Amino acid sequence: MLNTTFLYPTQSSLTPCDSLDKHSDGCYKLILSCATIIAILSPLAVAGNLVILAVIWKKTFARTPFHILLSGLAFTDLCTGLIAQPLYVTVNLIYIARKDYDSNIMVIDTISVSIGIYFIATTILLITLMSIERWLYMSRRSSVTSRRGCLTVIIILVIPIPSVMFRVVADDSYSNSMRVAIIATMLVCYLTTSFAYFKVYRIIRNHQQHVQANEASQNYAQQAINLAKYKKSVTTMLFILALLSFCFIPFVVSSGIIISQDQQGIETYVADGMSVILIFLSSALNPGLYLWRMNDIRHGVRQLFYSSS
Repeated sequence: MLNTTFLYPTQSSLTPCDSLDKHSDGCYKLILSCATIIAILSPLAVAGNLVILAVIWKKTFARTPFHILLSGLAFTDLCTGLIAQPLYVTVNLIYIARKDYDSNIMVIDTISVSIGIYFIATTILLITLMSIERWLYMSRRSSVTSRRGCLTVIIILVIPIPSVMFRVVADDSYSNSMRVAIIATMLVCYLTTSFAYFKVYRIIRNHQQHVQANEASQNYAQQAINLAKYKKSVTTMLFILALLSFCFIPFVVSSGIIISQDQQGIETYVADGMSVILIFLSSALNPGLYLWRMNDIRHGVRQLFYSSS
C-alpha cells in the first residue's frame, strides 16, 4: 500500500480507516452509515427540488426576482442530490469494498469532493444573495428584475468554478488552506445573511410602530393586513437562517478542529461525517421549508398535481 499521507489528503471525503488501528472496524461502519444516510437523502432532494422548479417555471403564479433566485437555489440543490451525493456514496462504497485507497478511488474521490465544494459554495452564495434581495425589497431599494435575476444566478454559478479547479490541481500541502478558504467563505456569507435579516427585522419593527401610531385612521385595516404579511415573511427568513445554521455551522466547527489537530481520532471523523450529512440534508429539507412557509409555492404545487391528475 502507498504512503498514507499521500493516500489520505485532508480534502478527501474518506476516513483513513487503516490508520486508526483498533478503531478500523468502527471506521468502516461509520463510512457505511454515512453513505447509507446520504443515499436515502439523494432521491428526496431530487424529487423535492424538481417539484419546486416545475412550480416556479410552470407560471402558476406571477414570478418575482426572488422566485428566480429561489429557482437557482432549487436547481443547485437538485444537482447536489443528482450528482454530488451519488458520487459521494459511490466512492465510499468502493472504498469499503476494497479497503484500499488506490489511484482509481482517488480520481473518483477528487471529482466527488470538487463537485461537492462547487455546489456547497453555490448554495451558500445564493442564500446570501436571497437575503440581500429581501432586504432591498423590504426597504424599497431593490432594482432587481426577472432578467437581472436570471443573469445573477448565472454569475453565481460561475463564481465557484476557480475553487473547484484549485481543488483538482492542489496537493496535500494545500489541504488546510482549502478548508480555511471554505470556512472563511461560509462565515462571511453567514454574517452577511444575518445582517440582512436583522435589517429586515428593523424595517418590520418600524412599520409595526407606524401602524400602532395610526391605528385610528381609516387605512388601519389595510395596514394591519400588510403587517401580517411582512411578519410572516420575516418569520420565513428566520427559518431559512436557522436551517442554514443547523446544516452548515457544524461543518465549520469540525473543519476548524481538523485544521488545529495534527492527528485525528475516531471521534473527529465521526463529527466530520455527521457535518457532511447535515450539509447534504439541507438539499432535502429546503423544498419542505418552501412548501411550509410560502403560500404561492404551496398553491402552485396543488395546481401542478391537480392538473396532472
